[in-house]
Amino acid sequence: MSRFYEATRKGASSGDRRSTLAAGETLTPIRHETLPPAGFLRAKSAHAPQEKRGAEWLRILYIVHKHWRISALFAVVLMLTVTVVTFNMNPIYEPVARIEVDPPGEQFSLEGGSSGNDAEYLETQAQNLKSDTLAMDVIHRLHLDQSPAMVAPAGTDSKPGDLTLYQLSPGEYSALHSFRANLKVKRDTASRLISVSFSSQDPKMAALVTNTVVAAFIDDTYRDQHAAIVKSSEWLARQLDDIRTRMEQSNHSLADFQKSIGVADVDANRSTFTERMTALNQQLTQAQADRIQLEALLTSVKAGSPDVLPEVRNNPVVQQLSTKLAELRGELSQAKVVYGPNHPNVKKLQSQVDELQSELEAQKTAALGSIRTGYTAARAREQLMDSQIKGASGELSEMARYNDLKHEAQANSELYNSLYARVKEAGIAAASKSSTLRVVDEAHVLDSPTRPNRMQGIFIGIFAALVGGVVLAFVREQFDTRIFAPEDMREWVGTHNIAVVPLFSPSNVKPLPIPPSTQGGQIAIASGSPSGGGRLPAGVSFLLDRPHSPEAEALRSLHTAVMLSRPGNPPQVLLVVSSLPGEGKTTVAVNLAMAMAQHGTTCLVDADLRRGRVASSLGVSNGLGLTDVLKGTTPLERVLVRVPSLENLTVLPAHAGSEKAGQLVCSDQMRSVLDELRKDFQFIVIDSAPILPFADCRALSNLTDGLIFVGRSGITTRELVQRSLELLDQVHAAPVLQFVVNAADIKSPQYRYYQYGYEYYEPETQ
Repeated sequence: MSRFYEATRKGASSGDRRSTLAAGETLTPIRHETLPPAGFLRAKSAHAPQEKRGAEWLRILYIVHKHWRISALFAVVLMLTVTVVTFNMNPIYEPVARIEVDPPGEQFSLEGGSSGNDAEYLETQAQNLKSDTLAMDVIHRLHLDQSPAMVAPAGTDSKPGDLTLYQLSPGEYSALHSFRANLKVKRDTASRLISVSFSSQDPKMAALVTNTVVAAFIDDTYRDQHAAIVKSSEWLARQLDDIRTRMEQSNHSLADFQKSIGVADVDANRSTFTERMTALNQQLTQAQADRIQLEALLTSVKAGSPDVLPEVRNNPVVQQLSTKLAELRGELSQAKVVYGPNHPNVKKLQSQVDELQSELEAQKTAALGSIRTGYTAARAREQLMDSQIKGASGELSEMARYNDLKHEAQANSELYNSLYARVKEAGIAAASKSSTLRVVDEAHVLDSPTRPNRMQGIFIGIFAALVGGVVLAFVREQFDTRIFAPEDMREWVGTHNIAVVPLFSPSNVKPLPIPPSTQGGQIAIASGSPSGGGRLPAGVSFLLDRPHSPEAEALRSLHTAVMLSRPGNPPQVLLVVSSLPGEGKTTVAVNLAMAMAQHGTTCLVDADLRRGRVASSLGVSNGLGLTDVLKGTTPLERVLVRVPSLENLTVLPAHAGSEKAGQLVCSDQMRSVLDELRKDFQFIVIDSAPILPFADCRALSNLTDGLIFVGRSGITTRELVQRSLELLDQVHAAPVLQFVVNAADIKSPQYRYYQYGYEYYEPETQ
């Protein structure tokens, strides 16, 4: 907000710890405590959330107690309204019937299954129960269009709504609208059950309509299914005749083609042609394998000796000749060593070796010739098989035609058999009169109405009344900006320097006696005083009349807080201000001056030159006042009046009624008067005109050491306080030392500590 407003919010943090504690004591003026030890602070911080929740509950109780009258009125009116409406409502009977719906896959269809899942099918059935077609069927069955309970009175406009297929009579339209409003269909998502109910004031009619809806729905569903099955059967029968004709033609064509090409079927997957082709392929494969093997052997002989051939190595004759040849060669070698190469024995052995070598070569040549002969035969057989397969390949086109005719005949036969089975199933389903719906529970005539439940309605009304009353209290609290408690002031101003003056009755205060004599002729009793001669007016000076009362203790705490607001240098001049008249500013100023007079010389200045009431409230007057001093017609010493029974208290009356009051207070002469009073008195308390209507208070605010801002509980609003602080900020006023909530109701829960404090400060009786 403004600079002055921010300074006011931070006023509690200025000064040392002692001043802060003193300011805080004004919130509970009946309990003066010292700072707790550090251990207590730690223990208290551990319970801070609980204390905060407790404070919130107290705040709630305070708001409810504050607006209890309007909350109670709202609760009573709402509860009575609910009770009257509940007892005046017509009884409604709503019996319930339940239907079990079988899975959709069990019913006959051309596709042989369901196109959707069970949940979708059940939801579709539930929506069908709400259809207008079913509703009109029930209306016609029960003649509901002629029932007074279903048809609107004559002359009532009835619109056809969304029906566009056919035109209905006015009675039918009215009955249809009423039927829609009273019919309820609910699907149980955890089962296959659908609940149907119809609301009516007649229990018999409600049960009859509910059961008729269920029966009509089952009948309509069966009729639709039966019609669909019959229609499908007729279509299947026509299709079956066409397929039978095509099947016979395809079978006849297949038989004629088999005769023409000479092919017979061995089984479902084989024929004589396939058998012959399989044998030729096997023989060709074997001939190719033999040829490749022999060709490999001949190739190896070309690359080396015939000895590498298995036929040569494994030949017994070759093996015997090779063994015998090896032996003779051994003997020949020995003979050459012994006899020499020209010996007859050596030559004989040489001729035997040559002969065996010739026989061995002849055997190898014979084996190699046998292999070459086999290779030639294998190659010729391969060529023969290949030529036969090529010759048979010319028949493949005829076999393709044969396979097409065969597949066509098989397809026609399968389609015919399938459709024939479907026709039989459709006939069985149509004849069995089966349905996918079953009635689990029928609706019965109820012996007691379904609604209204009067006891439940009353309890709901009581609960709504209580909750609504509390909510209304909080709503009203949001729009009620009046200040009732220190919390309201603290929330908007942000300071903890708040004092509370309780509400008291002046009739309970005894008037203060005045001594019969005066000193120096300076004191005179007001001629118009209602208290009579010798007594001060009752109710204003409660600080002296009831020194142990809560209001007296509140003023003492206010005085203590003001004195400790500036430790070592207490404020000398205090200005008591308020936003508007009637907030108790003068009463606070008078009693604060009395409290200060008990500690030093004090001057109470009545600066409200328009309607000053300080002198009359104290019962003193000498006919002159501050107005005369500011005009310069009377010296200051002549207008000062000393108050009886308080020798340290002097009053400077206002002598109200001047037309130039604002100019006089705002003049330099006022500053001179305050400077002169500062020299003669220890404390000066000034009571001035309200802030908002007049500028007097703003002119005085920067001539003092501090302000005491007074607001009346339940009268002063937050906007008034905020506007007053903004005006004081504009003139650079002195700081607000204390905010006073005057005339507070200490009997409310917000001020419960005052009740305890009052009992504590009650004087002991003898």
